[in-house]
Parts: sequence; structure tokens; C-alpha cells
Amino acid sequence: MSNRTRKFLMLSCAGMTVVAGSCNLEKAPDPAAYERYDIVSTGTRQFEWDSDNGPGWIKVLIEEENLGSAGAEIAEIWFPPGWQGEPHPHVLEIIYVIEGELDHIVNGESHILSPGMTGIVRARDRVVHKTHSPDGVRVLVIWPLGGEIAELAASGMRESKPALQAVSSPKGPD
Repeated sequence: MSNRTRKFLMLSCAGMTVVAGSCNLEKAPDPAAYERYDIVSTGTRQFEWDSDNGPGWIKVLIEEENLGSAGAEIAEIWFPPGWQGEPHPHVLEIIYVIEGELDHIVNGESHILSPGMTGIVRARDRVVHKTHSPDGVRVLVIWPLGGEIAELAASGMRESKPALQAVSSPKGPD
């Protein structure tokens, strides 16, 4: 197993731990949903924007809709070649580079993140995401405290909704 794959798996496990720890089961709309596993998410929805070098997108993987409660959110983001966003805050953001290189500019200081590297943005930080590779950048983003998806929905970006796949529980219904 490559170091990049190992780091990705470790971050994914850490992200799932954050998600599980932030679940508020008292607010879950259907407690019985925790007794069996019936849905595999290929994404709950996708936000898109246009740039001079093609569209960028944010594919929402985990949010309240499929988590069962408010809490952590996870998304896959594609930044097209030549992309540079505007400075913006996050309450807490963990960004993991899957492919390409990202110029992760935090409070005016540039950090080039390559595949397998992680960047963190805290509440008082201002961040700019900028593509640093000619073929674009794909990242996994974890917002442990949630609330980011609602801001994306209110931003006016185009939104589409990927289909959820239903799968049979290995045990079957009880």
C-alpha cells in the first residue's frame, strides 16, 4: 500500500470518527435507521460554478440528509486549472489533497499541498484556495462542526442532486 493511500485511509477513518462523534442521535429523524444499513451515498447533492478553464464542483458526501442528524459534513471538491477563490472564513475546515497541488493560502501565507497532505483552517483564519497544478486539484474536505452546506446552498451556485443508491442489508429486515 502506498504512503498516499495509507494517509488517505487514515484521514478517512479520522473523518468518520469525527462524523460519528458529532452525531446527535436524539435529533435523528428515524432511530430505527441505525439498526440496519440500507443506503450507500454516492453524494447527496452537488454544487457547481463556472471558471475560465471549466466548471468546478463540490460533491456533498455526508450531511444531515444522510447522516441522520446535524453535525459533521464531508465533501469532495474539484478546483479546475487556474482557479483562485476569494478569501473566506470557516469555523473549522480540514482539507486533504487527493490529486493535483493546492495553494492553501491561510492568513496571507502560502502553503503548497500535494497529494496526501492536509491543511487546516480555524475560526479566526481567512483562506484562499488556489489551483497550483496545470490539471486542477481534487480534495476531500471535512467540516467537523457542520453548517457549511447551508452556506453553499444560500450562495447561489448551481445545484444538482445525485441519486442515492439503495442496497440490501446483508442481514435483511428483522
